[in-house]
Amino acid sequence: MRADFSTPQRQSGIGVLLIFLTTIYKFVKGFWVLGVYFLLKSPGGRILFFVGLGISILAIFALIYSYWYYRKFLFHIDYSKEEFMLQKGVFSTEDIAVPFDKIQQVYLKRSILQRIINVYSLVIETAGSSDKEISIKAISKEKADKLSALLIKVKKDAAIAETETEELEDPANKEVLWTHKLNFSDLLKIGFSTNYLRGLALIFVFFSTIFNELRPFVEDYSEDLDEQLNQIPGLLESVGVFVIIAIMMLLLSMIITVVEVFIKYYGLKLQQSKNSLELEMGLKTNTKISLQPRRIQLLQVTTNPVQKWLNLYEARFSLASSENTLEKSKIKIPGLGETTVEKIKSFVYADASVEVSLEKTFLPDRILLFRQMFQSVFLPIALSAFFPIFTDFIAFNTWTVMVGIYFIIGIIWQLKLFSSKKLQISDDFLRLKSGVWNKKEETVETYKLQSLSVIQPIWYKKRNVCNITFHTAGGDVSFRAVDKKIVPYLNYILFKIETASKGWM
Repeated sequence: MRADFSTPQRQSGIGVLLIFLTTIYKFVKGFWVLGVYFLLKSPGGRILFFVGLGISILAIFALIYSYWYYRKFLFHIDYSKEEFMLQKGVFSTEDIAVPFDKIQQVYLKRSILQRIINVYSLVIETAGSSDKEISIKAISKEKADKLSALLIKVKKDAAIAETETEELEDPANKEVLWTHKLNFSDLLKIGFSTNYLRGLALIFVFFSTIFNELRPFVEDYSEDLDEQLNQIPGLLESVGVFVIIAIMMLLLSMIITVVEVFIKYYGLKLQQSKNSLELEMGLKTNTKISLQPRRIQLLQVTTNPVQKWLNLYEARFSLASSENTLEKSKIKIPGLGETTVEKIKSFVYADASVEVSLEKTFLPDRILLFRQMFQSVFLPIALSAFFPIFTDFIAFNTWTVMVGIYFIIGIIWQLKLFSSKKLQISDDFLRLKSGVWNKKEETVETYKLQSLSVIQPIWYKKRNVCNITFHTAGGDVSFRAVDKKIVPYLNYILFKIETASKGWM
């Protein structure tokens, strides 16, 4: 029996509603400032009438556009040309043909709205393009699962013309070997043990955006605000006020971090089958993705002392992708136990040879330590001396105490950071280790390396050291200030790359 999707098909009928609501959301997102303006200015009834009329006309046009977009959106599989075909467009028609061998990844996504109307997005990632994603945004679960399985199958085997649909449903390939889930307490632990700097950055970006959008209105009331602040003597000079603000910002960043963790990783479930790792996660956008070992270019495992004490590790997979979309091709899975991490490594690197004939560890030269100390400790101290010497911003005694504390912490930190950096080369793997608080281990299979770069700055020549960058389809990893005695080992790696017969994508 021939596989399905040989004739052009449309999305689910309810997709018209999804397209309409998405279009309306884009308009609201683009013109939300007008809503704030009307709330503050309280316009008269005549203006509100014309605004309402304009919104109604806009909604009608959006509905018509959504219907025609739904009608013009067609997809099918051309078995004779071995391509996935997509046609879309209202005012201009766009025809997209994706050869089977260019398909990188196929996975399912669901936003909150898609869950309400019970449809899925099927996303097809392609190689060699900056616009890598092809998305069918409204498709039933049954059809999404069938099309996803079919596209994954044809990627492996271009001779789909001889393939029967029943072969895609082999129960042995879908048998679950183990499952890892995150519960409510796990998400809380991850949220409270994660770096809060991102939360602080989000707070800053949020208030900066609000201020820039509302600046004209703030300027109108600036005199009233100054008058209110002047009625509170010594407010801005009070140390207690700044302490309270700092504590509030810290608590707010913690809350934001926890909320972000829940939104991204709620319902996280990781399962291993015979041929892949099946990942599902997300509250706002629920994502289902199948991770195959040969597509995983780089595996990064991180933890910090608090998370290690809680037995929490984070795995990050860098997948094969085009250069313009490397960041989007990194999949992060937090809250893994140490045994689960070992299971993942055993699965991803199942084909690695057991016998090891080469294993060498390289450390950076001390010149790297001196450069890091200069850039991170001595230079900032020298620049900060401007304030007590040329301004009254800070007293010299206070500056001396602060600089002394910073100097001690900075020196200790840089010493630990330098001693943590290691590059390990073996027959099948490169491993890079680094980190003081956040311990990071990056692993690359040598046959998946595309190339490597050796750079020797002029200030490194006297000490005969160089910087090395290893290039993969999932991104680059670097190791700085290593002795040039590593060159024979790099030649061995190049030999392994040239003679490897395994497929790396």
